[in-house]
Amino acid sequence: MPPDPVVSYPDPFPSMHPPRPSRVAEYALLADDLAEWLLAHCPLSTLSILTLLVIGSTVMITQPIAIIVIAALGDLTISLTRRIRRKRRAQGSPRAAAPHHAPA
Repeated sequence: MPPDPVVSYPDPFPSMHPPRPSRVAEYALLADDLAEWLLAHCPLSTLSILTLLVIGSTVMITQPIAIIVIAALGDLTISLTRRIRRKRRAQGSPRAAAPHHAPA
């Protein structure tokens, strides 16, 4: 049996085009953006759902929907409070412009 011939391939030519971004990297960036948006706009719901996903298999939770509803109500309260504060600041309310603490 003759030995296998040794084949040497030349180095690939340098490309003039930048490499295409990986789809996996694009999906990872989209997931990161979604997580940041969810944490910024509905942090309690996001954290409670993630917590239920992580510990749900090890701990028996009888009413997971109740936990999510409570978190959603908390997020709604936070959102309404932020909206009210923004409106007061935009209107130039003296109460919104007043310092929260007395000067030392």
